[in-house]
This record gives sequence, C-alpha cells and structure tokens, in this order.
Amino acid sequence: MPGGIQLTRQREAVLMVLKEAEKHLTAQEVYDRVRQRLPGTAYGTVYNALAYLQSVGLVQAFNIGNGPALYDRRIDRHDHLRCLQCGEVIDYSLSGLDQVVERVARETGYQINRARLLFEGLCPKCQKSKEVRP
Repeated sequence: MPGGIQLTRQREAVLMVLKEAEKHLTAQEVYDRVRQRLPGTAYGTVYNALAYLQSVGLVQAFNIGNGPALYDRRIDRHDHLRCLQCGEVIDYSLSGLDQVVERVARETGYQINRARLLFEGLCPKCQKSKEVRP
C-alpha cells in the first residue's frame, strides 16, 4: 500500500469485496458481502471504510440517475454503459476522449478537471429478449 494509507481489517475486507466483485456494488451490497467475511461489522463501519478508500484513491464512487452510489474498484479514467432495461452497468474506455476534452476546454474557456461519460441503451441480452417478445 502507498505510504500513509491505513488499512484496518474492515477496510481491507471492503477493498477485497470490491476487487472480487463481478459488477459495481452499492454500499448495501458491499456491506452484505463484508458481513459474510466479518460477521458483526456495522453498516456505518463499511460506509466509513468506503469513504476512506475513496478519499485515498483506492476506489471510485459514481452516481447514475437517482439511484444509490455505485462503487468501482477501477480507479483509472474510464466511462460506463448502462442498460435502460435491466440496469446493468459496465466499464468502457473511450479512446480519443482527451482530444474532445481539450476541444471543449478551448471552446468554452473552462478548465476541465474530470470528464465522465455515461452511455445508455439496451445491453445485448435485453435486445435479444425484446426481439422474442410478440
């Protein structure tokens, strides 16, 4: 771990849950999985661990719509796709975004510190299920 980062057992458990997750997790989902590893862990402890891990740059949190924050183990710059039918959220890295950000900054005069894109549509599974419906 980088210097200065303090990983308690609970923080380490939260980090491992996120690293092993097959999808982005809500705080409640992280809590449920941490409790399987460390029974008796309080929700507040997990929530505080998530906030700490985010503050030291080991996880990212992002919101989509009005739903709860989703926690992401990937800390590199990347974007997301969300299925409007089943709600699945997946990672995607769009090449060439740096040039778009530079153009927007140049055209608007903004100093852009962060850019995130969200693509919404139907995932392949939901597209197939729509095709089958009469």
